Amino acid sequence: MEFRLLGPLEVVDGGRPLALGGPKQRSLLAILLLHIGQVVSTERLIDELWGESPPATVAKSIQAYVSRLRKQIGEHRLLTRSPGYILLLDPPELDLARFEQLVAGARGADPERAARQLREALGLWRGPPLADLAYQPFAQA
Repeated sequence: MEFRLLGPLEVVDGGRPLALGGPKQRSLLAILLLHIGQVVSTERLIDELWGESPPATVAKSIQAYVSRLRKQIGEHRLLTRSPGYILLLDPPELDLARFEQLVAGARGADPERAARQLREALGLWRGPPLADLAYQPFAQA
């Protein structure tokens, strides 16, 4: 499974993009992807997704988004950890981690190898990071 942040948010499994749901659910996944291996509190998710105007049913909304994402990406990847959630991936599954690894590997390498690795790293970019979420009105339900 590939998780892609370097362009529009995508999750690809076996060459097939997964349906990630609506804007709030996609944004929740993006927040978790930006904090791989770290617990992101439910309060932070609420603040990031709704700002100062969360709906009365916000806790149920978060739980529903997490449940749907688990079905798409696997229950073993998205875990409940007090006070929120943690996303666990192997670094090669995330395009940003692969990009950073390739760039780091190019440092100190012979020019031919460095150029090859940097070309590969640049090839991971599909546009501005999280381009499809850039204008998401997070303060609206």
